[in-house]
Amino acid sequence: MADVRSIAALCIPVGLAMMTFSDRRFQAVVFSAKGDTRRVDKFEVKLDQAARAAWLSYVGGCTQDDIAAQLGVSRPGVQRLLALARQEGLVKVHIDHPIGYCSALSQAIRERFGLDYCDVVPAAADAGDTTPYLAVAGAERLSRLIERSDPQTLSLGTGRSVRATVEALSRIDRPQHRFVSLVGNVARDGSANRYDGVMVAADKTGGERFLLPTPVVAASVEEKEALAGQPLFRAIGAVACQACAAFIGVGRIDPQATLFQDHFISADELTELLSFDAVGELLGWPLSESGEVIDCSITRRVTSLPLTMFRDQSVIALAGGREKGPAILAALRGGWLNALITDEHAARYVVGKI
Repeated sequence: MADVRSIAALCIPVGLAMMTFSDRRFQAVVFSAKGDTRRVDKFEVKLDQAARAAWLSYVGGCTQDDIAAQLGVSRPGVQRLLALARQEGLVKVHIDHPIGYCSALSQAIRERFGLDYCDVVPAAADAGDTTPYLAVAGAERLSRLIERSDPQTLSLGTGRSVRATVEALSRIDRPQHRFVSLVGNVARDGSANRYDGVMVAADKTGGERFLLPTPVVAASVEEKEALAGQPLFRAIGAVACQACAAFIGVGRIDPQATLFQDHFISADELTELLSFDAVGELLGWPLSESGEVIDCSITRRVTSLPLTMFRDQSVIALAGGREKGPAILAALRGGWLNALITDEHAARYVVGKI
């Protein structure tokens, strides 16, 4: 049975302090910032103060009044510092105990679809946004690869969960690693893809970055062919082929779809996808209920690297929410995934259909 960990919403890791709950024993590890000679700006001073406040509160067990006295700030000032520490990822929390129901869902999905692993994180009953939970679970998996000392090439898709996962990574010096984008990073109007995580991953590790400077869907087949013929496009594809793993999102196909909301496809194109009964997409490639890539005018203009390119790689999908259930199930049925990180709402939907 997969050992699924539940992760607290407070966990947006990265940084100087880490709290870990393990078998009812509270353990705390505090990492000091790496010393250097560069000029410390005001924000860095504020972060240092926030880290001190977090250490005194979570590790030292001090009250906010005690912290205020030690740092020479007001009590509301302490509250703001603690909020800043959480916001900037200076504190991360792990609840190190499997949750039975999530474990059962995980095992059912993993065994049915032959996955390497399936991590199912708990979700609130009100079905709120579980992206922070998915991000922590995803960062835990991604960090295992990034922490390796031998050079790694890692591919990244796009989407809220992928971006949040990369933002949840702790900083680590790994200039030997490479991060490559699998999806075009601009819309047709020239606006940037705000959910691309390659730049963030490279910034956090000092690694190389390789971006795909194309729209997700070209305006015409001729435009796509022209883009695909560029040496830069072929070079990005060559790097992606060398990746040991790809972390990607799973998109839905409806008026709330990221592809539509962020202007990668038009209203007419969304209508076309729905007319073909598309239920989801991977890297912009629309999928049918059975997980097959749909052949339509949009598919012929998608500039993302083809899904078949990753048959020999480990493809890990990050997606959650009941509304993503059909898309996740399609991706699983198509055999496109080697691993899945999701929440119990989506997992419950998938298990109910198998």
